[in-house]
Amino acid sequence: MKIGFISDIHEDLHSLEKALQLLSIENCDSIICLGDIVGFTLPFYRYIESRNAEESIRLVKDNCLKVVAGNHDLYAVRKVPHFKAGFEYGDDWYNLDYDIRAAKSRNRIWLYEDNEIKSSLSDNAKEYLKSLKEVEFIQCGDLQLMISHFCYPDFSGSAIFFPGEVFHLEKHFGFMTESKCSISISGHGHTEGAIMVNKERFTSLKFGIYKLSDGVQWIVIPCVARTTRSNGVMILDSSAMEFKIIPLKSVKDK
Repeated sequence: MKIGFISDIHEDLHSLEKALQLLSIENCDSIICLGDIVGFTLPFYRYIESRNAEESIRLVKDNCLKVVAGNHDLYAVRKVPHFKAGFEYGDDWYNLDYDIRAAKSRNRIWLYEDNEIKSSLSDNAKEYLKSLKEVEFIQCGDLQLMISHFCYPDFSGSAIFFPGEVFHLEKHFGFMTESKCSISISGHGHTEGAIMVNKERFTSLKFGIYKLSDGVQWIVIPCVARTTRSNGVMILDSSAMEFKIIPLKSVKDK
């Protein structure tokens, strides 16, 4: 069974179309989206005039078997995360003044008003984003997969922290074990290639094909959106027990 994974679209409709085209060429059985369908933050993205949040949501909804919420998706609909990574938002977080929220967050939680351009969304699109869970479980052949935008206890990626050592994933691997999952797949990192972490090592991977390792492992895939780093998608093949990280530049523009 082959499953295609996309993440961090950030309203880049052109790149999303290329990603879906690539996964179709690769004959994927289904497609999973790992969040941040929307959200356009200056100065990281290069397509301000062509961004299209509404159409990006429609394509994801129509083409993806499962979709999870990312931090920018939650911000677009002013929804606090369910998995809060130990931070107490309170019931009125988005009714508080920005300065109050900035003081409370103490650089622990992302605040967006300084550089996030508001997404233009219909009521239906907003309801769809509100309905997304922060973590889902899927079966891929004999593999039980956990999918999320980021890692436990911050599945949405709303906190200002990115792991850099194996021990940073202790809680995440514990959650995986309790959930009887050996493979966890996330986005959020905007990696050029991928990151693969197991209990022995933290590894950065270039675009290419890799065998799945034994035991629990966390894989972080590249973003779809155009940034200063090469963007791409991932395909997991449960029959071959391998995953492939493919750059979008391999797909020629129409």
